[in-house]
Parts: sequence; structure tokens; C-alpha cells
Amino acid sequence: MEEWRQCGRWLIDCKVLPPNHRVVWPSAAVFDLAQALRDGVLLCQMLHNLSPGSVDLKEINFRPQMSQVPAGRRCILLGERI
Repeated sequence: MEEWRQCGRWLIDCKVLPPNHRVVWPSAAVFDLAQALRDGVLLCQMLHNLSPGSVDLKEINFRPQMSQVPAGRRCILLGERI
């Protein structure tokens, strides 16, 4: 199995993606995984799962396409809090 598909499966196993997410569809491409990861929201959810309380999920914009904060800056801001 391709590594990007394994990553998608792992994100589902970690419960940060739903079981039927398009990254596991037979027609999926690495682009689908990149799209899922690009805004940083999944990474924030993963960090919260690994270290409860490390990320206040109430402060996360779950509709990042509406956010004015670029994904890279979001990660920097998150890192400063940890």
C-alpha cells in the first residue's frame, strides 16, 4: 500500500478523519490527503487527541477556508502555545 494511503488510514484509525473520508476511496489520490491536511485543523485535532488539553478546540476554526490565518502561521501560533 502506498505511504500516503497508509497515512490516510492512520488518520482514520486515530479518529481525526471519518471512516468514509475520500482519502480511502478507491479513486483517491495523494492530492486528497494533501487537501485534508493543508489547513492544519487535523493536526490540531491530532495534538488534542495525543495530549488532551494542549489545544483548546473551541479556538479552532473548523471552517478554515473562512479563516484569515494561513495554515503555516496557524501551526506557528499553535507551537507557541505548547
